[in-house]
Amino acid sequence: MALRYALLGLLAKSEATGYELNQQFKETMIHFWTAHHTQIYRELVKMEEEELVTSQVIHQVDYPDKKVYQIEPKGYERLLKWLLSKEISQSKLKDDLLLRVSLFHLIPPDTAVAFLERAKEQHSFGLGLMKDWKDSHFPEDSFQQEDLGEYLTSEFGRRYLQNWIEWCDWAIQVIQTMNSKEK
Repeated sequence: MALRYALLGLLAKSEATGYELNQQFKETMIHFWTAHHTQIYRELVKMEEEELVTSQVIHQVDYPDKKVYQIEPKGYERLLKWLLSKEISQSKLKDDLLLRVSLFHLIPPDTAVAFLERAKEQHSFGLGLMKDWKDSHFPEDSFQQEDLGEYLTSEFGRRYLQNWIEWCDWAIQVIQTMNSKEK
């Protein structure tokens, strides 16, 4: 259900095609929410049926026709109601990597360290991409009022990835220290 509000939020900024929404979603929300493009298109159909959004088909000569969505007043009202009335609950953490780490007692320490090195590398790569994106969208940390949420959540994503990298270094040190004591 939260996907609906993410899409309404994107459409509150500007009208967009399903493809553009999928791209915007990947650029601005990937660090805290995931959705497959098929989920996005299914939700757009439902929202149109509920008159939260409307669409207009744009005929193109050399390309397939495209459907452009825009938020309706009813959708904007629903978005604000959700935003302002939703009770704040504790964040949910569901992380496949941490689940694997919780089972490290089943594998040799060197294998565990190699896993953490790969995780660190992957998070470092993501951090680099995020930094490039943030630098191009918010140079010198400047942003407009309508970009406040995007700015704040991108900083959360940056800090989240940085924390993962630092935690990997710490966990590797713990494993190596434990391993040297056992020898």
